[in-house]
Amino acid sequence: MDYDLSRREFLRRAGALGIAGVAAPLALNLSILGEAVAATAPSDYKALVCVYMAGGNDCHNVLIPADAGNYAKYAAIRQSLAVSQSSLSATLLGSPDANGRQMALAPQWVGLKPYFDAGTLGVISNIGPLVVPTSKDDYKFNRVPLPPKLMSHNDQTNVWLSGAAEGAGRGWGGRIADLYMGSNTNSALTCIMAGGSRVFLSGKQTSAFAVGTGSNPTQLLGGSQWNFGSNTFRNDLMALMTQKQNHEMANVYADICNRGISTSDTLANVYKGIPEATGFPTDTLGNQLKAVARMIAARSALGNQRQVFMVQIGGFDLHDDLVQKHPVLLKSINDALLAFQNALTAMSVQNNVTTFTASEFGRTLSSNGDGSDHGWGGHHLVMGGAVKGGKIWGPLLEPVVDGPVDIGQGRIIPHFATDQLAWELAKWFGASDSDRDLILPTMSNFNASDLSLFA
Repeated sequence: MDYDLSRREFLRRAGALGIAGVAAPLALNLSILGEAVAATAPSDYKALVCVYMAGGNDCHNVLIPADAGNYAKYAAIRQSLAVSQSSLSATLLGSPDANGRQMALAPQWVGLKPYFDAGTLGVISNIGPLVVPTSKDDYKFNRVPLPPKLMSHNDQTNVWLSGAAEGAGRGWGGRIADLYMGSNTNSALTCIMAGGSRVFLSGKQTSAFAVGTGSNPTQLLGGSQWNFGSNTFRNDLMALMTQKQNHEMANVYADICNRGISTSDTLANVYKGIPEATGFPTDTLGNQLKAVARMIAARSALGNQRQVFMVQIGGFDLHDDLVQKHPVLLKSINDALLAFQNALTAMSVQNNVTTFTASEFGRTLSSNGDGSDHGWGGHHLVMGGAVKGGKIWGPLLEPVVDGPVDIGQGRIIPHFATDQLAWELAKWFGASDSDRDLILPTMSNFNASDLSLFA
C-alpha cells in the first residue's frame, strides 16, 4: 500500500475525514477525483447492500437448533436467553438432515422465511474475521496469526469491513467499487452510505457519499433561501468555498467543494422526478433502506451501473436485557428487508441487488445471566434474486460449550473468513480473478471455492 500524499490521495483522505457542521461534510464526502481502475464497462446494473448490525449480533438466537435433542442442549446452555421451541415452527429451514438436525430462523424473521423457501435467501453459518484458517489448537498454542484485538468493537468492525484494525483507511466495499466507478456517469455516487462505517466504502479512489433519509436528499446549502430569504447567502458562501487560492491544499479543498456542490445539486434535481418508495417502516433502518431504494430507482437518470450501499442498525451490544431488546431489533430488520425487497421487485431489479448482513462479531453461546458477551464467529444472511439460496452454507454448530471450535463460553472460531464472503460478492459484481489480490490481499490464504453463493 502506498502512502504518498499525492493530490489524489489527499482528496481521498479529506473525503473520509469530513469537518464539523451540516453542509461541509457533504462537500468532502460527495467528491471523488482520479480515474477508476480499468475494468470492463458493464452493460447491466448491479448493487451490493450491506446491512450492518452494530454492537455484535447474538447469532445463537438467529439460527437456532429446532430438533428435540439439539434444542435441549441449546436451551440448557442459554438458560433464560433461549428462544422458546414452540415459537420456531414457522421458521424451520428445510427438512432435518441425515443426522436428524434441523435449524430455524429467529421467530421475528418469519417474513424472510418465504425467501429462503424460494431459494433467494441463505444463511452463512459461522463467519468472521480470519487471517488464515484457524483451528482450536492453532488458537490455543499461538500457531497462526490472528485478527488484531479480537472481541474489540472498533477493531473488529474495521477488520470485518476492511481487513485491518481500527485506523484502516480502505474497505473491501470501496475496493470493489474502485473497479467500476469509471463506468458510472456520476462516479461520486458509486459508494453510498445511509448509515454505518465510512471505511467500508472507502477505496483508493472511491469515497462514501452520505445521503440523508428524509423526503429529499441533503442538498449542500440547499436551505439557504429559507433561512436568509434568498439564494444570495448560498451563492456568496459557495463563492468563498470554491474560489481558487495560492495554496495547493486550499485549491484542493475548492475542487472538493465544487464537486460536492455539483453532485448534491444533480441528485436533488434528479429526485424531483423520482417518487419516494412506499411501504417502509418509519424507524431508522426502514428510512435508510428507503433512501437506498430511491437511489436505485434513480440509477438510469443518474447514469449509474455499479453501486455499493451501506446501512446500519445499532443496539446489539446486549450484555443485558437481551430477551427484551434483541427481538425488537430482529423485527426491525425483518420489516425493513421485506419492504426493500418489495421495492426492488416493483422496479424489476430484484435479481440485480444482493443484500447481506454483517456485524463485528457474534456473541457467547453461554448466558451471563441477562445477556451474552463478546464472541467471534457469527451467522449472517445473504439475499437477492441472484443468490443460490434456500440453504445454510457451512457446518451446523453443535450447541455445546468447550466444543471443537469454542475458545471459551461458546465463542466460536469462524469456519468462513469474511474475505470469502467479500470475494463471492466481488465476483458476482463482475470482478475477475486478476482483481482478487487488489481487493482482498489475504484471500490467497483461503479456498475460493469453499463458499459458493451464486449460481
